[in-house]
Amino acid sequence: MSQPKIAVITYNVPHRKTQDVLNGLKAKGYETVKVFALPFVQRENPFQPIYQHRPSKAINIAIDVFCNHFGYEFDLTSVETISNQLSEYNADYVIIAGAGLLPDELVENFKIINTHPGFLPLTRGLDSLKWAIVKGVEIGVTTHFVDKEADAGFLIEQQHIPVYENDTFHLLAQRQYETEIEMLVNSIEIIPTLSEYKSLSSSEYEATRRMSKAIEKDLLISFEAYKQKFKE
Repeated sequence: MSQPKIAVITYNVPHRKTQDVLNGLKAKGYETVKVFALPFVQRENPFQPIYQHRPSKAINIAIDVFCNHFGYEFDLTSVETISNQLSEYNADYVIIAGAGLLPDELVENFKIINTHPGFLPLTRGLDSLKWAIVKGVEIGVTTHFVDKEADAGFLIEQQHIPVYENDTFHLLAQRQYETEIEMLVNSIEIIPTLSEYKSLSSSEYEATRRMSKAIEKDLLISFEAYKQKFKE
């Protein structure tokens, strides 16, 4: 069986999720991989949550050097040029490992695979894990093809994230993150087995914003109540 051509969209700086995804692709034996790096734009006043729950410390090595060590191709790109570069590469699969909002042209012309830390469409938007706990809805991970609507598109796979009696909030968050990486890498094997794609679009659930500190300050209390309701 021939190797699929995989494109990975990410940032042009060391990035933890990207490094983990590339590790996963290499472990699976994928060799024909090209990384397209978009500029990372640092906000002037980045939001600082009370509870940081996403792994953020990357190996301090330039992304092009990281790719070279894996034998993967690398290309700098921009929102203005990425569509043409992806067309030239003609990938079988395009994965988001790290990116902000993508231009509509890109979403319309390519089947782009994303992973979302929540059950779509129940928890769309930012801080989905935290909002799932506060709202008392199921915690999970969704891989999907993106479209112009935030955290919508078409379903590839969903998995429930179990909550155990001895869990802490951060143990649960780590379990969810590890599942995200695994599902994103595994989507390349799953997609050819699907006969149809279920739409995730829904007007019933609004995309959430960053959780305010006024709500977040009671997150651990909410988590203990959540754990009693949903523990396995």
